[in-house]
Amino acid sequence: MNKLYAVAALLALPVLPAGAGDMTLSSGLDYSSGKYGASQPTEIWYVPLTGKYETGASTFKLTVPYVRITTPAGSTTDGGKLTTVGAGPLETQEGMGDVVASYSHSLFAQPVNGFLLDLTGKAKLGTADAGKGLGTGENDYTVLADLYYLAGAWTPFATVSYRFTGDPAGRDLKNVWGGTLGLGYKQSSENSLGLMWDSRQASTATGVASNEATAYWVHKFGGGMKLQAYAVKGFSDGSADWGLGAMFSKSFEP
Repeated sequence: MNKLYAVAALLALPVLPAGAGDMTLSSGLDYSSGKYGASQPTEIWYVPLTGKYETGASTFKLTVPYVRITTPAGSTTDGGKLTTVGAGPLETQEGMGDVVASYSHSLFAQPVNGFLLDLTGKAKLGTADAGKGLGTGENDYTVLADLYYLAGAWTPFATVSYRFTGDPAGRDLKNVWGGTLGLGYKQSSENSLGLMWDSRQASTATGVASNEATAYWVHKFGGGMKLQAYAVKGFSDGSADWGLGAMFSKSFEP
């Protein structure tokens, strides 16, 4: 599952470019559990604090997460997702995760024949403790394209991504493609829901691609507050068996 450092991009229905500058602060909790092809389960808790600034067609975002994992010794996570399964006894590690910074640009100020297109560049900084298995210790860089089609209350959407993966000492990690297909439905001015399928190549020669489905619900309160909640089901050994998450955000307009 793409964790909460990217959850806004996954769960938010498209919005038109912002005005003079909107600031949004958000935080939440993501929990996942799965065996990833091993005999013992891995549990991951991911708690991010995210700041987002929108002005015109541009969106800047910075996420600082805290991670807690219980997994076989020798395992490695990356952005709150297990990438390498160890063979040792279960152990618990926790600490600061990888800081993620991104910039997005909306190509269209208004929908073109119903379509909106966003381009994003993202840097995952290797700030997590690699010795604890909380990250790879290397920087990763990702480029993404998000395409939306506005069809009344329904919004089909798709994402294509390519990640340039940093190589830690003693490991050979591959650059990977990823993609998402989804369908959002605006039930009312306060409530939206939807489904999406997410897939990503394995970053190692012996790894397994991740494939998972997510159902989500978004509720808008007054005063720029919003709650997002979701449930995930994995369909490969490269994904958690299941996961749950929620995020609360507050927007501040100038």
